Amino acid sequence: MAKTKGEPSFEEALKQLESAVERLEGGDLPLADALRLFEEGLKASNLCRSRLEKAKQQVEVLVAESGGTFRLTELDASESEGET
Repeated sequence: MAKTKGEPSFEEALKQLESAVERLEGGDLPLADALRLFEEGLKASNLCRSRLEKAKQQVEVLVAESGGTFRLTELDASESEGET
């Protein structure tokens, strides 16, 4: 998956999102800064979601091409966070 020129990679976008969340959770930002960080985090989140969806589609194609001997299953939120 090639990234679009000027867009961050998945890993870079994820780091931006994590950084924005961390700073917002601190709770000591002026409203204007908090809104800017929220917007940046939302853009990073959307980029990550898009890249993950493309990766999922690629995996589905590869599985189909290999004879479909296994299938993808969705994880619920508690499974993806490592909870039991």
